[in-house]
Amino acid sequence: MRRWTFLASFILFACSSGPMAPVSVPLAYKTMAAPAEFPGAQPCAAVSGVDVRDARSEQNLGKRYQQEKSTTTYPVTTTSDVADWVRNGATAALQKASVKVGSGPTVRIRIDQINVSESVYRRAEYSGRVALTVDVMSGSRSCWNGRVDGASQNYGYAGSAENYQETLNHALDRAMIKLLSENDFTSALCSCK
Repeated sequence: MRRWTFLASFILFACSSGPMAPVSVPLAYKTMAAPAEFPGAQPCAAVSGVDVRDARSEQNLGKRYQQEKSTTTYPVTTTSDVADWVRNGATAALQKASVKVGSGPTVRIRIDQINVSESVYRRAEYSGRVALTVDVMSGSRSCWNGRVDGASQNYGYAGSAENYQETLNHALDRAMIKLLSENDFTSALCSCK
């Protein structure tokens, strides 16, 4: 009987999640969307650069919690430059859409929201969302303005920096794919002088 009690205790311990604590995630952009998901821009589309400003009122990236104790949450933070992370992702997306980078209007991005949550049980479910306001600028004049967002989900080991990165990178990719799918946006990259 003692052997069965030990075995049952071991199985319960092995299958349960570990202790919860706050986590800090380094942001490192890597394209997660398939190349075919990025729409092609008109051949005349060009930008001189991408300027990004972090306008979030909440500086934490999100929260993590145990599924069975969802009222107790722990913050998900970063010490990375969030604006630089978005700039890298936006520039990569523009290039994947064949937008020439080096001359033309400036794409100005305001980060309105970044949110990631991790629900831990045996493994973890991750959900991410990125919301951006975008302007195509010629000097101080806005030729186009719009708001886009992207969301993603992931599954894997609890507290994994790689799972957080994949979730947020995919959400950023999806926001940029929505932006590049806006005909008025890509037209402004051609006509904004």
